[in-house]
Amino acid sequence: MNKNSNLFILIVLGITWSSFAIFTKISAAELSPYFVAFSRLALGGALLYGICLIQRKKVFLPKNFKHYAIVGFFNSAFPFTLFALASRAVDSGIAAILDGTVPMFEVLISIFFLKRFVDKNAILGVVFGLVGIVITYFDGCITADITWSYSFAVIAILVATASYAGASLYINAKCKNIDAMTMAAGSVLSVALLLSPSLFFADFSLIDAKVASSLLGLGLLCTGIAYVLYFKLITEEGPRVAVSVVLLIPVFGTIFGAMFLGEEITASKIIGCVTILVSMKFILNLSKQNFFKSKNAPAV
Repeated sequence: MNKNSNLFILIVLGITWSSFAIFTKISAAELSPYFVAFSRLALGGALLYGICLIQRKKVFLPKNFKHYAIVGFFNSAFPFTLFALASRAVDSGIAAILDGTVPMFEVLISIFFLKRFVDKNAILGVVFGLVGIVITYFDGCITADITWSYSFAVIAILVATASYAGASLYINAKCKNIDAMTMAAGSVLSVALLLSPSLFFADFSLIDAKVASSLLGLGLLCTGIAYVLYFKLITEEGPRVAVSVVLLIPVFGTIFGAMFLGEEITASKIIGCVTILVSMKFILNLSKQNFFKSKNAPAV
């Protein structure tokens, strides 16, 4: 196990997942959010299924279908569609920053729905996360008029990140005996079928080279290849290191939005980003001393 190579993989994964906001904004500007989500699921699922075939892993086992459906919906189909809807009204940088609230929602779900005890660091992380959300939301007061569509988009992103969090807790509680790569392929393909009717309503004449590249980026890079890298990190370094990739998404996502879409990096974006990063630091209990120390997932 090479720490340096896995640290490099962590950075590559952060860059890869950070690009989702740009790809989503470009493709959803021309195509329906449902078709964008379907394309991401179908392309990513096909790649993951191919890898499972090469590794001779059985994906379509009837005993796993229930878990595939639940995880696929809440971890993929539902949040992917919400992000595509929201991308029409908010900067990709804001979407990437708010994507960092997933750990905060894991804590909130653990407290209010699972009735679990959480430590004071997690509570402090939630406070920072809520402050970061407010600061990021009011970035719209500077760069654009606050409209119902803008507010709805921000709420949609937060619902999507809460959905990611719920799916993560479900996987941890119910799916420990299912191979991770098998779960990824099965869950993604099962809900791709759910959104497949969007094919009949898509206007394919709108898909130019730029849009096609964005769809390929979402499916092959942000879903297929990203999952492969993520599960490699989980296997070799443990969940603590792998999940820390969320620290990179708000940072790179904001930078990419400015570089490729000409979005403005405002003071409120920077402050909101930093505040949410601090939130994740407390919730994930990341420190120099324990970063590579334990293979156990951080408790919430």
